[in-house]
Amino acid sequence: MKENIQVTRSKEWLYNALIYLLKKNAFRKISIEDITKRAGVARPTFYRNFGSKEDILIDQGRKIYERLMIDLESGMKEGNVTYNSINKMIQVFDEYSELFEVLIKNNLEYLIFQSFEVEISHLLKKIFGVDKEDKYKTKFFEGALFSIVVEWIKNSKAESVEEMTEIIYNLVTFNK
Repeated sequence: MKENIQVTRSKEWLYNALIYLLKKNAFRKISIEDITKRAGVARPTFYRNFGSKEDILIDQGRKIYERLMIDLESGMKEGNVTYNSINKMIQVFDEYSELFEVLIKNNLEYLIFQSFEVEISHLLKKIFGVDKEDKYKTKFFEGALFSIVVEWIKNSKAESVEEMTEIIYNLVTFNK
């Protein structure tokens, strides 16, 4: 079900306000009042959409995941499916790297991981053929992929999207 346009806009304003504030302040020092003031919305609007500051980031993580799944669907039709899927994944993380940078700076990257964790088995099945029943293999790929992306962003994305795709592809296919 699609969100009402006003709800979508309010969430976007609150998200943008939080990201703006995170660039200047530590997460723990940002209040709901700071966010609503910066967003230009009333406090009840915040609580109609979110229960906490963390929920704003978890909601954005869900949107990133949904975007990633749409992009993966388009990459599953041709060529090396695993390679193309990893490339799509890195492109999406590259696009949202500003968010990851402020989360990493505030030790909050786990919030995005948390929003992905619920649905990541679908992603792993698409890319690597990992069934959710194989819980250890799923956890291995979850942790490895997430850690690699976080490390790449921490290193100011020194490698290009294509280089990161190659690195991850070689790691997961055990190529040297």
